[in-house]
Amino acid sequence: MRANEERAVVARGITKTFGSGESPVQALRGIDLEIGAGSITAVMGPSGSGKSTLLQVVAGLDAPTTGQVWLAGQEITGMRDEQLTLLRRERLGFVFQAFNLLPSLSAEENIRLPFLLAGGRPGADDELWIAAVISRLGLNDRLTHRPHQLSGGQQQRVAIARALATRPAVIFADEPSGALDSASGDEVLGLLRSASTEYGQTVVLITHDSRAASIADRVIRMSDGLIVDDFPGGTAEQIGERMLGVTE
Repeated sequence: MRANEERAVVARGITKTFGSGESPVQALRGIDLEIGAGSITAVMGPSGSGKSTLLQVVAGLDAPTTGQVWLAGQEITGMRDEQLTLLRRERLGFVFQAFNLLPSLSAEENIRLPFLLAGGRPGADDELWIAAVISRLGLNDRLTHRPHQLSGGQQQRVAIARALATRPAVIFADEPSGALDSASGDEVLGLLRSASTEYGQTVVLITHDSRAASIADRVIRMSDGLIVDDFPGGTAEQIGERMLGVTE
């Protein structure tokens, strides 16, 4: 089977079971999902609903128990670790709650790390994009600081800048504005929206916040390892009302 090139993420029959014996945990119970290229999809649900597990599986960070996953047109199910590492480096960006910054590097060096790992240097267009990202995230006066010299919110902004630096095909973001104040959170969400509308990047956003989900073109609600609702995005108020109205 070949995934449609207009679909950035395709999942077919995905299950994920943790543990074995008498009480295994079924974190995902048969997920079918397609995410269009250049779109923003918010995945919402309570703790334990399976939303973070789904992100780990479709991003190639964990293998499904059964099922198949395609990312950026390539089937990743059964890929060797070296192939997955190369795909993540070249085509994907990640923003997680754990910032994963290298403590020995400055903020700017952390942001430019993907280029260093790929063995290349940013081109002129890349430099303009990196400068724009740094400016919009308010990091110009923090570039020489190391992570321990930054607040949690500043570290999150550095992690987001690093994820966006290479303009990856797909960005996976787990609560990207969770550690930020309201104004900084709005800047981050606006930047993710721009990455989609201006550069055609696909964003998969895990969030419990209706305000963050309001930047999405589509909202998916999960419960007990299943997708229980799937609808076009809306305002924070509309999304919040929809979440409360779903019968689980």
